[in-house]
Amino acid sequence: MPGHLILVRPHASLWDGFVVAWHLRRIGGHCGCLFAVDPDYACHPLYRRILNWYGRLTGRHTMAPLDQRSPMGMRTLIRTLQGGGRVVLFPQGTGLARLDRPDLPGAAWLIRRVRPMVTEMYLDHTGAIPRVCYNM
Repeated sequence: MPGHLILVRPHASLWDGFVVAWHLRRIGGHCGCLFAVDPDYACHPLYRRILNWYGRLTGRHTMAPLDQRSPMGMRTLIRTLQGGGRVVLFPQGTGLARLDRPDLPGAAWLIRRVRPMVTEMYLDHTGAIPRVCYNM
């Protein structure tokens, strides 16, 4: 049975992943998600440690580096979803400058390929720290 894909928009802050992980912990039942993370952070010696620690703290979440130029991260997402796992994806990619930028094609391709259950989560960026304003 395919897993659960959580799409989060808009992605406009480096705080977004932290906020989503905390929110998933707070609402319960969403532990052990795989977060797709920019390789500049997921593979960085210091940031990787911080993100791994925070993932464990907020519900045993893990991460996979996802680079638009390489299919390796997408393969990890596919395997996780095909195995019934949960994946958190920011479909707009990593450019944080514009809130209204379109989704990259990878999210739609992933949905067509695996056919997971899909939930959309929206973030409000009007304050200093984003907050989830609509969720599952």
